[in-house]
Amino acid sequence: MHHLRSLPVPALLICLAFTGWPLSAQTIIRHPDVGQPLSVKWNWAVKEAIGNKLTEGVWIGYGIRRWMEENSHMGSFNTAEWGIRPSLHELLYGQKEFPDGEVDREEAVRREARRALEGKKRGKGDGPKVIKGVAILLGYNASSKNFTEPVKLIVSNLSLSVDLGDRPLVWLGNASHDEGVVHLETLFGQVPAKFKEKLLFAISIHDSSERAYAFMKKQLNEGETEKLRGSAAFWIGQADRVQDITLLMGTAADDRSKHVREQAVFGLSQMKSEQASLALIDLAKHGTTTEVRSKAIFWLGQKASEKVVPLLKDMANNDPDTKLQKEAVFALSRRKDGDGVKELIQIARSHEKGEVRRQAIFWLGQSKDPRALEALSEMVRGK
Repeated sequence: MHHLRSLPVPALLICLAFTGWPLSAQTIIRHPDVGQPLSVKWNWAVKEAIGNKLTEGVWIGYGIRRWMEENSHMGSFNTAEWGIRPSLHELLYGQKEFPDGEVDREEAVRREARRALEGKKRGKGDGPKVIKGVAILLGYNASSKNFTEPVKLIVSNLSLSVDLGDRPLVWLGNASHDEGVVHLETLFGQVPAKFKEKLLFAISIHDSSERAYAFMKKQLNEGETEKLRGSAAFWIGQADRVQDITLLMGTAADDRSKHVREQAVFGLSQMKSEQASLALIDLAKHGTTTEVRSKAIFWLGQKASEKVVPLLKDMANNDPDTKLQKEAVFALSRRKDGDGVKELIQIARSHEKGEVRRQAIFWLGQSKDPRALEALSEMVRGK
């Protein structure tokens, strides 16, 4: 339960006090006309914060709506507080984003467990998608230089609880994805490099905006630090757009930075299409550096493509680099449902290099597949 009361101060200052939770009331200041452009609302928020003498600490935030997997969450998911501490949506709007109906807490937990189990059976990325609200909250304090330089960032689903500390929140309602990117791009030029990595993530979730993708590509090519450029490669991969595979392949092959090359391989591994698996296969076979080939082999171990196991078997047996042979053995051991056990047994029995055979035997020993136990028993008996 929660109680809502209006206070006679400008801009509709709202305090929400939640019984049963030992926290001070959360102060929220709402924009009176959330239909206005985000830039206008943000200027208003800064004036409100200054006018209410909130310069020692305040959050300013807006929301976007985006497609997400039904059982996925973005933000901090604290199971100990789930169902007890109010969600951000409850703080802002007085009710849950996805109400469970009139059920007790235990039944709500059972429903969540059922949804999670169904998602596990389907596999990552295969579940139904729904539109969810996501908040982008920027924290400011006395060192924030007239609100041009935020010091904290929270990105969270509205359905989750968020620790705002004792800082008030100025809430601006929803914005379009393009509006959000334009605003965050402006902030991007005003913050230190370390904070830019956080803003880059926030920009990346505005995935209905072509401007967001253009900005990430610009940072991949021109970012001021290797870490920032590597982050751009990763978030481009997370966006999972087929048209970006060629970009990431080229980056993995030719970029001047080892870190960025490896992050480009990581980005490809996050893509779900068969084209992305084929790109990883190409890098595993023909990558320009041992490090890139090694990373590609590692991530192939987690890909569902039917082309992966034959490739890994071939590399484990025939690659001229012993290190990469052993990497291929490890990748075979990571295959789901014992998909690589047959190949591991063959390598353990007959590989020409003793150290590669020992590697295969080690991973067979870690396997719960009965074929692995039987093969090891036969080897012990000299069969």
